[in-house]
Amino acid sequence: MTADIHQQAGLGCWAGRDAAECFLPDDEIRKLNRDLRILIASNGTLTRVLGMVANDEIVVQIVEQQVHGRPPRIPGSEHLPSGRVLQRQILLKGRSSGHAFVAAESLIAIDLLPSAITTSLTTTECPIGEIIEASCLETFKEPAKVWIGPPPGWLPLAGYQNSEPRIAARRYRVITGGQPAIIITEYFLRKVFQDAA
Repeated sequence: MTADIHQQAGLGCWAGRDAAECFLPDDEIRKLNRDLRILIASNGTLTRVLGMVANDEIVVQIVEQQVHGRPPRIPGSEHLPSGRVLQRQILLKGRSSGHAFVAAESLIAIDLLPSAITTSLTTTECPIGEIIEASCLETFKEPAKVWIGPPPGWLPLAGYQNSEPRIAARRYRVITGGQPAIIITEYFLRKVFQDAA
């Protein structure tokens, strides 16, 4: 039943599984290729680091976003507080190359954030990290949980055909005012980011 709820909420194939048993320990993360390790370890604005790694300006393509009356639960992860949640599915793409590098799913407790941030999230295609940084909102990112698993189920709806059955992904929470306000799951799509041979 939980898996069905998460699938309906659009959280992707991975969300309904027992993720806690599949997280990669640090020694396994060290086996991933260098660029992927840099992206996974990034604790700043992913779009900036990705732009440097990809040697391309990164733009956001919003696939879908909608506001829910209450937050969906994610197995193996603490949930967001009660209240309205903006669910956002995006692709981070190279402006010049057109390549999709990262697919991301965000759950954002919009009632915990200043209204200017909520307005920017719902009316622009700016990345979350850059919106938060521009607002000077004080936040803390928890360490990411990393795994290798299937890409999100919504990718074909975005026009992206992933040939890799298993890719690297990470999930982390963003805390503000002592409460979790955002849960972000990022899937690293490009073959160049996969395990080194």
